[in-house]
Amino acid sequence: MPVNAATPQTLSISHDESAHLLREHYGVDPVRLTAMHSELSTVARVDLADDRSLVFRASCGTPEELEAARWRIGAMDHLAARGVPTGRTVPSADGSPIVSVELDAGPAILHVGEWLDGVMLDSAKPTPALMRSVGRVAGEVSAGLASWPAPPVDVGHPWELTRTLETVASTIVSVTDPATRAVLDAAVERFASVVAPVLPTLPRSVVHHDLHDSNLLVDTGAERISGVLDFGDMVFGPRIADLAVPAMHAGRAAEDPAEAFLLVAEGWGRAGQFENTVQLEEDEIAVVFDAGLGRLAVNLSVWTDRARSDRADYARARSSRTERTLRLLLAADRGRMLEGLHRRLG
Repeated sequence: MPVNAATPQTLSISHDESAHLLREHYGVDPVRLTAMHSELSTVARVDLADDRSLVFRASCGTPEELEAARWRIGAMDHLAARGVPTGRTVPSADGSPIVSVELDAGPAILHVGEWLDGVMLDSAKPTPALMRSVGRVAGEVSAGLASWPAPPVDVGHPWELTRTLETVASTIVSVTDPATRAVLDAAVERFASVVAPVLPTLPRSVVHHDLHDSNLLVDTGAERISGVLDFGDMVFGPRIADLAVPAMHAGRAAEDPAEAFLLVAEGWGRAGQFENTVQLEEDEIAVVFDAGLGRLAVNLSVWTDRARSDRADYARARSSRTERTLRLLLAADRGRMLEGLHRRLG
C-alpha cells in the first residue's frame, strides 16, 4: 500500500513529550510550545529563550514513511536553496535532517525547521497582487520540483488528482444535505467528463500537490507569499496539480473566485517569462480549471466525512467556504475561463 494512502494514520503527542524529544534529539529547551493545526501530525511552534522560533513536526514513521520523509524534506531544502521560502531544516544534535524514534504511540519521524513568519493565505485579503504572488510562487515550486527525482517508495494519498473520482465515491455517503450533494455531483460530473479521459496523458513530474490556503503564508504588508509549508503530500503526478490546487483554494476568500483563479494563473504565467516556472502545454491549460473543481469536490467530500474523527475541528475549518466557492465556479462561463487561461498561460 502506498505511503500516506487511503486510511492515513494520525499521530498526537503531548506538549511535554514534544519538549522532551526536542531536548533529547535537538539539544533545544523550549520556552513555549504552541500547537498548530495539522491533518495527520503533531505540529508545534517552538519558542526559544534566544528569541528564535522553530517548527516541530512528529508524524507516524514506518520504514517506508522514513524513506518518503527523507525524499520530501530533501525537496524542501532543494527549493529553499533556489530561493523558494520553505524554511530550511534545522538538523538534529547528530546532524541528521530527520530523526526516527519509537514512542508509546508507535514509530515516529521528527523534523524541525525554521519558523516562517506570516499569516495563512486563508486569513489574508485576496488582493490581485497577492493572487498573482500565489501563482508566481506555485510556478517556482513547480520549476524546482521538475528536476527532483521520483519518490524512492510508492507514495500516494486520497487528495491526488488521479484519485478524485475514487475519493469522492468513498466519502460522499457522509454528505447528507441535498443542496451540498447537488454541488458535489455537478463538480464530479465535470471532472469525469473533461479531466478524467485525458489525465493519464498529461505531463507528470514531482509535485507538491497541496499548495492550499493553509499551506501558504502571506506577508500582508508586501502582498506576497512569504512561506510554503507541508510537503507531506508530495507525489509524482500530473504537474497541473501545482496550479489547480492553489488557484482554486486561493479564491475561497475572494468575492469572485473565478477572477481569483485567473489572477493566480497570471502570476504563474508571468513567472514563466523569467524562466522561473514550467510552461504548460495546450492540453494542460484546457483542463486545469476543471481539475481544480475536482480538487474542491474532494475537499468538501473528505472533510465532511472526517468531521466525525479526532480531527473534527480541523475538518470543519478546511471545508469552510468550499461549497460557496464551488457553486460560484460551476456557474462561471467555462468558455471565458478557458480564453482567460490561454491568454495568461499560452
